[in-house]
Amino acid sequence: MSRKTTYTLVDICWTLFYSNTTFDFLDWLLQEDKGYIRLRTLFRSWCGRYANLLLYRLAHYDLQRHLAIRHLKGMSQETLLLQADNFFNYYLQKNKIKEVWDILPSRNIIIASGTLDIIADTVARHIGAQKVYASHLEFKDGICTGEFEDFLLIKDRITEATDSYNIVTDNLSDVALVNKAQHAIIVTYNNQQRWQHQLNGKTDITYINIDMQRY
Repeated sequence: MSRKTTYTLVDICWTLFYSNTTFDFLDWLLQEDKGYIRLRTLFRSWCGRYANLLLYRLAHYDLQRHLAIRHLKGMSQETLLLQADNFFNYYLQKNKIKEVWDILPSRNIIIASGTLDIIADTVARHIGAQKVYASHLEFKDGICTGEFEDFLLIKDRITEATDSYNIVTDNLSDVALVNKAQHAIIVTYNNQQRWQHQLNGKTDITYINIDMQRY
């Protein structure tokens, strides 16, 4: 009888890198876009952050994310893929969380991240991931529409490795996946107690504690 493969589900943002990769990519790419800069300034204000958080809690809609990604409209897929690769080489490489990379498995990795797929696909190539689940950026005739399908809203529905998987994440929203995993590596940002209160005690847990605040 063949042995069932155990996969490792791996998050990206604040798990593999000290980065919210979607917004860091947009900030890096659109630093000369005055409209985008105004948008970011608005949502960095107290009122903007609160309004966005309230809308997300009530309707599961991240207004800032949707408005920001619309600034990619009209860019070619070829250009965005090239820029995603440059972003990895010149930004993400310098922001790796070494403690995680040192213990990542070398095979049977599945990327499961809310970041844009153009970023997730680039990361996947560098770690040899077999499959990628990420937010799908829409293109028509090779041109970005500025719309995307948000994987964060369906992340807990991953079923491919449900019977036998490990997970590496920092997201409390992944607690349902963690509670069904064989082993979990959890990256904590001064919130280990919050994790412990929500875990069912059935999963073998390794904590990597980072003494800083996420942004």
